[in-house]
Parts: sequence; structure tokens; C-alpha cells
Amino acid sequence: MDIKTLLHNLREEVSCPVCTNVYTDPKHLPCLHTFCLHCLKHWHTTSHGRDTIRCPKCQAISRVPESGDLKDLPTSFYLNGLIDLLAIKECKTSQVRCGNCDKKSPESSYCFHCYVFWCDECIIGHNIIRSYKDHRVLALKDFQDKDYEDVMKRPTFCPKEDHNKEELKYFCKDCETPVCQICVTIEHGGHKIKLIKEEAERQKTEIKSFIEKQRHNLQAKMDAISRLDEKCVKLIQQGEDVKREIQTFVDNLIAVIEANKKNIFAEVENETSKSIESITRRKTEIERQMTAIKSSLEKAEKLFTRSTNAEIVQLKKLLDAIFEGVHQAEPSDCDPELVAHFVFVENYKLFNTVKTELIGTLKKGTKASQCVVDGKGLEEGIALREAHFTLTTMYTEGRQCYNEGDHVTVEIRDEQGRECTSEIQINDCKDGLYQVRYCPRDPGKCQVAVKVNGEHVRDSPFAVQVTPFQFKPVLSFGKVGSSEGMFSFPWGVAVNAKDEIAVTDRDNHRVQIFNCEGNYLRSFGRRGTRKGEFNSPSGITYYNNEHIFVADSRNNRIQIFSGKGDYVGSFGGTGSLDSQLSCPRGLSVGSNGNIIVTESVNRPIKIFSPDGNFLTKIEEHGNFTLPFHCIQYERYLIVSDYGEHSIKVFSRKGKFQYKFGTKGRGDGEFNNPSNLLVNKSGHLMVCDENNHRIQVFELNGKFLGKFGKKGGNLGEFNNPTALAVLRNGHIVVSDSLNNRIQIME
Repeated sequence: MDIKTLLHNLREEVSCPVCTNVYTDPKHLPCLHTFCLHCLKHWHTTSHGRDTIRCPKCQAISRVPESGDLKDLPTSFYLNGLIDLLAIKECKTSQVRCGNCDKKSPESSYCFHCYVFWCDECIIGHNIIRSYKDHRVLALKDFQDKDYEDVMKRPTFCPKEDHNKEELKYFCKDCETPVCQICVTIEHGGHKIKLIKEEAERQKTEIKSFIEKQRHNLQAKMDAISRLDEKCVKLIQQGEDVKREIQTFVDNLIAVIEANKKNIFAEVENETSKSIESITRRKTEIERQMTAIKSSLEKAEKLFTRSTNAEIVQLKKLLDAIFEGVHQAEPSDCDPELVAHFVFVENYKLFNTVKTELIGTLKKGTKASQCVVDGKGLEEGIALREAHFTLTTMYTEGRQCYNEGDHVTVEIRDEQGRECTSEIQINDCKDGLYQVRYCPRDPGKCQVAVKVNGEHVRDSPFAVQVTPFQFKPVLSFGKVGSSEGMFSFPWGVAVNAKDEIAVTDRDNHRVQIFNCEGNYLRSFGRRGTRKGEFNSPSGITYYNNEHIFVADSRNNRIQIFSGKGDYVGSFGGTGSLDSQLSCPRGLSVGSNGNIIVTESVNRPIKIFSPDGNFLTKIEEHGNFTLPFHCIQYERYLIVSDYGEHSIKVFSRKGKFQYKFGTKGRGDGEFNNPSNLLVNKSGHLMVCDENNHRIQVFELNGKFLGKFGKKGGNLGEFNNPTALAVLRNGHIVVSDSLNNRIQIME
């Protein structure tokens, strides 16, 4: 640590954690935490310790010195030096105690040979002593950085009262403690004594070796965690893929049943129509007979009323003649040929099969057999540059079997037989699966040939229809205003495992939460500086799906809430210390659970533990113009540099790797890139804010596609600022100046 940084944080460095005052006689415990001697004694008394003492900070238990007196604990010589530095630094505002007369004086000097402070009166006597004439003395008000460094280089003296000014020059191997010349003579006779400088060099070598060993141990564990994280990600992805395959199979099964139902419905309608036609014809015939009978009756009634007795006796013959052509049979509606009788006969065999049989089984195990293609990515209408499928090993008796380590080849050609891929990637067989990805160069129909050990797998080659890369809008919600569900510059978005969408409503100084269909659920926060209040909240992220972290930008802090919006805590605060913040904006959670923060004013990217403790920062000189957002993916930290119109990639340790992008409107160019997202396909999505679009890249910076343009219609944007991804892969976009949230498929 350089002297300027040391002086800047000096009072914080020399403050006792118990009394919060500057250390007096600092002693450190075996756990390496340091406290004032009087604080330790009081703590030891009140904590009912006798032969042991519990650390006030970490609660570690250690034994008290054999003498039973805590003053025999190791003295922190380093902190004693820092305490003197603090006295020198603050001499203009506080008085310094003279090492000779014990009086406090605002005007003092320091002797680099006596290693004590002298008041203005005593320094006169010091300077007239002949043996002190070569001593270097400097007034405290005249100290420079180099002088502070010289104070820290002073030797360490024996802490025993009677050994005043005796330098600790030796190390007792038997007692394993540094000693002065008097200690050697009086207390360590016959012990093995070495020069402390030689012993320190030897132990430095051992400590460096030990630290390096532990560093390798830590790195090995970090690598193991990283590999386990990668396996978790792959398992989750595999699970999602299998669930989609199950859903596809069930959908196809339902589609077959629906088609069967439609055929039976059509047959029912056909039979019904035929019967209705027969009934209609019979009805028409009876109506014609009714008309003939009515006409004959009219004639018969006229003859009957006007005829004489002589005519009536002859009327029977006339009536027979009138009704001769009338159909006399009584009509019947029970003709079996007239109405078709049909009923639905249930296929109980199929019903019982569906009810008792499984729709499929989950194949587990790692041993490979016959290789078939699971059709993933081989259906009609796959997206350009996003094709993938899985080769699954399955056992089929009597057929040739394949094993892990077999040679797999994939070849994709267009309809003219020309090779039409820019990249093919085949991962090694793991758990009986080959993951295959390929990038078609052009849209259109192509043939995918898959071979294992030179032989085509079942149904190879496959016909594939490739469509252009694109996203389409699913829905949008929100409009300008301050009521529930309305926005005034929505800024950040985050999604939890329940697909709840949390939005920072910046100019309304609150956070609103919606479900994935855009329905308002709840909100929290209002304008202010107190706990749970905001001043222009921006970045937001979920931690373990339980807590919500919010970048409270103009209050210079990160606030933490429960999933329901209850205040939990905060960290940061105004200032330039590592633990403080200046207008934080970008916010994300790393794979190890740490919180990654970018600031508008300060340039470094800071990383904190989930409880707000500062851990480290990325601050390579000249690498940032205005970092906006930083996310961690696999072994990389990816940063959007808003001011330089580019994306920069670092290792997890903060070492710069590469960058891509320049200012412009073309593919792969940016106009103020803001928030970032890696989607479920492992592609980097960038809010190209002032180009009013989202761009998609491979992690190496290769441009894949884009969507959106400036406007207010569905699928158009006006300054998109943030992204999140739902469980089904849909992308949530904060369309800031349109005061809405859009969801893209």
C-alpha cells in the first residue's frame, strides 16, 4: 500500500474495534485481530474467561499467556508506528504528547534517532546535547511523504519496562520470541539465540512457500467450484432441454388425438347430414300428399252441401273418383332406413393404455449403445446461427452399438450440395450424450448428415429449414405516470425463479414488481434518504431468489430488500474509500455470489460480498472511459464501456483480455452500450441504448444478430436500458423513454 493511501485511511486503520478510539498499547490475539490492552482486559473480565479468551470480533477462543497477564500478549509494533503517523498527520488539529516531559503541545518535533516526539521546550535541550548533534529532527508541520516512510522504518524496541530503548535484535529459538540484548543476558541464558534478521529471512522464505501453497490450494478449490458451477449450468440446461422434448412429445401426442377427434367429428356430421336429407325428402312427400287431400276435401264438401237426396245416393261414386289419386296409407316416422342410428364406441383399450402406460421414460446412465438423433434443432424453421441437437445413446438389441470416444462427424449442405456452415462444434460424449452445435451460413433448406464411426445414424441425413435470426414481441405493459403499474423512466429489470419481474422506476423513486404476464403485484420505496427510500434507483438484481439488491444511485449506496420489499440492509455511502460509492448504476451477481457494482463517477468496478464487505476492484489504468455494467459469465467479467462505445472482457482476476465494438450504427457497432445479459443459449445481448436496439454476439465478439429500432410500436424501442431472461427464454427489455416493459420471444 502506498503512503498516500495509507495516510488517507489512517484513522480507520488505527481504531480499536471495541472502543473505536485510537489504540492504546495494541495487542493482537492468535487470530490476528488487534485490540487495546485495556479493552481486552475488560472484555476478559466480563466474558468470564480464566485460562482462555474469546476474540471480541471473530469469537475464536485462544489461551491467555502463561503469566496470566494479557500484557504479555504480542505487541503490534506496526500499529504503534501507525499511531505515531496519525499523531504527525493530525498535529494541526490535536496536541502531541512529548516523549520527555509528557506534556501535550500543538507545536512538536520528531527525532528520527530517538524515535520520540519533543515539545518546543524539550527540543532545545535535546539539540544542545553534544551526542545528539547528528540526530535528524523535523518539525511535525514540515513532514513530507518521504518523512512518513522513514518513521515507519524505525526499529522495534523491547516492550518490557526495564528494557527501554533496547532494540529487538535477536530471536530465541527455544522460546520462539524476539528478544533484546538484556533479555538474552538475563532471561535466555543457554538458549539457542539467532540474529532476528537472519531468522526473519528464513521464516519469510517458509511463509512465502506456505502462502503460495495455500494460494494454489485456494485456486484448486476455486477451479473445482467453477467446474461444479459449469456442471450445474449444464445440468440445468439439460433438464430444460429434456422438459422441452417431453413437452414436444406430449404436444404431438395431443395433436394426434385431436386429429383423430376431428375425423370422428366429421364422420358424425356426415351421418347426421345424410339422415337429415332423408327426413327432408320424406317430409316434402307428405306435405305434397296433404295438399292433394285438402283440395279433394274441398270438392267433396261442396258436392255434399248442395246435392239433393237423389244426387247424394249417387255421390259415393263421385267421391271415389275425387279421392282416387290420394295416397291413403298412414305415414310412418319409424322407418329404419329413414334415420341412421349411430353411437360413439369408446376405445377403452387405448384409454387404459394411456392411463396405465408412461408417455416415456428418463434414460439414465453413462454407457453408450446405438446412436439416434433426438431431433433437437432439426425441426422446420430453426433460427439461423442457433441450430443445435443432441445425439443420445440408447440400447437396441441386435444392432451395432456405439461407445464413448466414437468418432462423430456432422456435415451440413444446401440444396445444391454445397457446404453451408461456418462452424460445427461437437462436444465429447458425456453421460451418453453428444451435444452438437452448428451455424448455418444462409437461410433456406439444407441437409444435415450425422455419422458415428463412418456410419449414418438413424434417419440421417435430415432435412432442415433455416430461417433468419429474429426476435418477435410477445407483450408490453406500462405507460407514463405515477400510479401502480405506470412508469417514469423504468431503468433496471431483474427476474427471479418465479418469473417475477422487478423494475426500478427511476423518476418515481421506487421498485415495482410484476408477473410474467405484466400484471402488477406490489411495489416499495419512495423518494428520500432514509432506510428503504430512494433517489433515482437504477441497477437491480435478485440474490438467491430471496433478496433484491438495488443501486440507490444518488444516495450513493446499495440497498437490500426481501422478496416482499421489506428493508434488510445497505452498504456503500458517499466517499472515495474502497468501501464507499459514488453514484452506483450497474449491478449484478457473480457466479460465486459476490455483488458486482459499477459507478458513474469513480472508474473502478468494485466487488463486494453479499453482506456488503469490500473485496476487490478492477482498475487497470486506461482501460475504462465510463464503465456502465459488468456481468460475470464462466471465467470472464464482461464490461460495457458506455463512454468508449465498446465491450471489454477481463479474466475473473481482473486482467484485461480483449474488447470489441466502436462507435457507429452498423452491425457490431455501438452508440452508448449499457446493460448486458447472457441468454440461455450462451449469447451476449447488449442494450445498444442510443441506437435503440438490442445486439447479440458470441462471447468472442462475433456479431450474431439484432432486433429493434427507434419507435413506439410493439417491438420498437426508445433507449432500451436493461435486460433479463425468463425461464422460458423470453427476454424482458426495459424500454425506458417509452415508459414500458417489453417481452420478446
